[in-house]
Amino acid sequence: MTGPWPTGTDDRPAIVFDVFRTLVRFDGDHVDDDTFGFLADWLGYRGILVDDADLAARFDATTQRHLDAAPGQPPDVEVVGVWEDVLGSLPDPRERTGADRRDLATELALTYRQITTRTLEVWPGTEEMLAACQGVRLAIASNTQRVYTRAELERLGLWDPFEVVVFSSDVRACKPDPAVITTALERLAIPPHRAVYIGDNAYDDVTGAGRAGLPTVLLDRGTPVPDDVVLEEPLARVAGDDPVAAVEIARRHLDAGPRR
Repeated sequence: MTGPWPTGTDDRPAIVFDVFRTLVRFDGDHVDDDTFGFLADWLGYRGILVDDADLAARFDATTQRHLDAAPGQPPDVEVVGVWEDVLGSLPDPRERTGADRRDLATELALTYRQITTRTLEVWPGTEEMLAACQGVRLAIASNTQRVYTRAELERLGLWDPFEVVVFSSDVRACKPDPAVITTALERLAIPPHRAVYIGDNAYDDVTGAGRAGLPTVLLDRGTPVPDDVVLEEPLARVAGDDPVAAVEIARRHLDAGPRR
């Protein structure tokens, strides 16, 4: 990865984190036959009449169009924009303005997330891991949707510690595409050698961070990876039940000094 890099006023090194299976235990994306029926009923109460099969087909087709237009390899979408386009394709007797449609799309996206999620909780040891980062700048670079995950991190008390937060929906690219991580570094105004990534995925996280020019401390939590990929060696592997050790290794690599 090459500069030039802007010169920030804060020259402290940074630790950049993944979210799911790193900071947060999550079990979601449980889409079944009832999901779009519920969403169709939800829209019906707001004056937009559509059956569940039609809604599901519009959502899938619109998502694919957005993926095809995204720059990432692999790509991502901004799901509120997807729902905006779906709503714009449906008859709406209330003739909502663009801003009103955006608000409705946001609420629809959050409802979708809520009804397809089974588990959302702080991963054991996360608070201790973040406490061990005192004196180091903190950022997030994660494959997820801003509309969902900001609300989830705020709900779990995990939003405020982070100076910079970048999601794949922001850049329309998913790790191992480096865009989500390089964007976080640019917003921190630091070069890659002043940062370490901590994540749980031996492919997405290690490869994505490597392409962005920084090493990864891998939290080994048994996260599956594709069968047909070559895995790079992380800076270190740490047992999933000892996340503080990941921070200590990162700090030593960065020579960040003792915790303050």
